[in-house]
Amino acid sequence: MSAADEYIEKNRDRFIEELAELCSFPSIANQGAEGIRACRDWLGERLGRFGERVETLEAGGMPSLYAELPGTGRKSVLLYQHYDVQPVEPLGLWDSPPFEPAVRDGRLFARGACDDKSDVMARLQAVETLEAVHGELPLTLRFLIEGEEETGSMTFDRIVEDNAGKLRADGCIWEAASFNNRGRPEVIFGCRGLLYLQLKVSLLNFDQHSSLASLFPSAPNLLVHALASLVDQDQRVAIAGFYDDVVAANEDDRRVMAGIDPELEEGRRLIGFDRLVGEPPPDRMIEQLLFTPTCNIDGITTGYQGPGSMTVLPASATAKVDFRLVPRQDPADIQAKLRRHLDSHGFEKVEFEWAELEKPSRSPIDSFLGRTVLETEEELFGQPPAVWPFGAGTGPMHPIAEGLGVAIVGPTGAGRPDSRLHAPNENVRLDDYIESIRLIVRILERFGAGQ
Repeated sequence: MSAADEYIEKNRDRFIEELAELCSFPSIANQGAEGIRACRDWLGERLGRFGERVETLEAGGMPSLYAELPGTGRKSVLLYQHYDVQPVEPLGLWDSPPFEPAVRDGRLFARGACDDKSDVMARLQAVETLEAVHGELPLTLRFLIEGEEETGSMTFDRIVEDNAGKLRADGCIWEAASFNNRGRPEVIFGCRGLLYLQLKVSLLNFDQHSSLASLFPSAPNLLVHALASLVDQDQRVAIAGFYDDVVAANEDDRRVMAGIDPELEEGRRLIGFDRLVGEPPPDRMIEQLLFTPTCNIDGITTGYQGPGSMTVLPASATAKVDFRLVPRQDPADIQAKLRRHLDSHGFEKVEFEWAELEKPSRSPIDSFLGRTVLETEEELFGQPPAVWPFGAGTGPMHPIAEGLGVAIVGPTGAGRPDSRLHAPNENVRLDDYIESIRLIVRILERFGAGQ
């Protein structure tokens, strides 16, 4: 064991307790600022222990935290994380309260344990470890901890633009990727884009008795027909021009993706699906996952859904819909095409109540930071990580990677397929969490010493 490993092992219990304390804050960005502020203040105090001034960066939305920690080397790294979390519903499916962290069977259960508070704490504890072992940092670190990632990072572009001079670095370590079902580490170099909208139809002033449905129009019927018009039976998006800017995978992409195990049978057991959309062969599953944009209905709300019956003709109906977009698709362009589609198909009364837009992003795999992460992971884990040219999910990478020109890498963190991100009983394995601290320490040491 290295001196850093010994320090981490000696402080293992305290590190886990600190993670649990961070997970106790109900920092749900879309449910008000109270929990966000308390979590931000706790993190600000924790960052302040390193002796540097901690700043709050805001642009009209939830605040981000920024701190620069100078080091002796010439290189610098931007560390991106977020401290906001998803809502906890349905609450009844949690085995323990989501903001009362509980340890069971070697795992910590809490909302945010995996996404993304384990990354936040692992990186703070990696800094503590480096300073304790070496007395100094081998490079300059710039922490950026966002407070509205789970609500679409609505003001993040402006925060980055307004603070470009502070945020530029020789590379950016993003929030972490995960292990696959077989325990192989994974590394990502980008993300898909996102257009998320809330649609609403209002046809009456108030709900009516259902016997009047022979006279009055139905908001749910109109909304359901509008939603059904967006995709065909094969789930291919039916919006005119939707695929205009889609770029297919090239041979380099396919070579990289060939190293990713699709884990078909493991996924079938864990998730419980009968068949995949389009039934792709195993060697095309990852390509379809990454390079096929989607239209997904997240939820529909209308009328009465309580116990027993209530005969009602709802006056209004809403739906939440998301589109995952591949590199070169622009969410603003897709939103405009969606509006034209609805209007041209007789759905002018379907309104956009609000929308979240994030552009897709890709960074080069062979950047110096990229090579550093891949080499370090192979050394630590005893096997080369699976390389994802970009992830299937979405994050606000575009302002950093394309806006500032800073290459991004998402190294392996504490997540696994059964970590239940965005679901009840979110968790991390404690051994994985401790290993993620060791990994960040090694990456920073190697990158700081490299030429």
